[in-house]
Amino acid sequence: MWIRSILLIFYGLCAGGLIAASFLAFLSMLGVIPRLAGLTKSIKYARAYESFVAAGGILGTLAFIYRWSIRAGYWLLAAYGIFGGIFIGCMIGALAETIKSLPIFSRRLKLRSGIPYVIYGIALGKMFGCYMYFYIFR
Repeated sequence: MWIRSILLIFYGLCAGGLIAASFLAFLSMLGVIPRLAGLTKSIKYARAYESFVAAGGILGTLAFIYRWSIRAGYWLLAAYGIFGGIFIGCMIGALAETIKSLPIFSRRLKLRSGIPYVIYGIALGKMFGCYMYFYIFR
């Protein structure tokens, strides 16, 4: 029975490490962090940004596994949601830019102007969908 537990622990650690490495490789491939550092004119801190993203992934995993909780109220939860949303939005934008989906989309629809409105519409649709999911249907 203890051999099964050891094998399950080993399997869980290997699977978690593989997923974390894949996620960080995906971020590197997209170039999200250097691109954001370049846009904010803080490219000299790009290595620190990458370290903070890795540390955030590690701490998030540990908080999920060990069920850590921080009693700081709704203000910290709101800040966490805002920063998490910004990160996910930047990653989605970098992925869309990498696979050139918006130029293909605009050519197929023969859309010459108004691309920012399409992007705003996508963002507002995502926000409205999250609002409906978390506040109306739960």
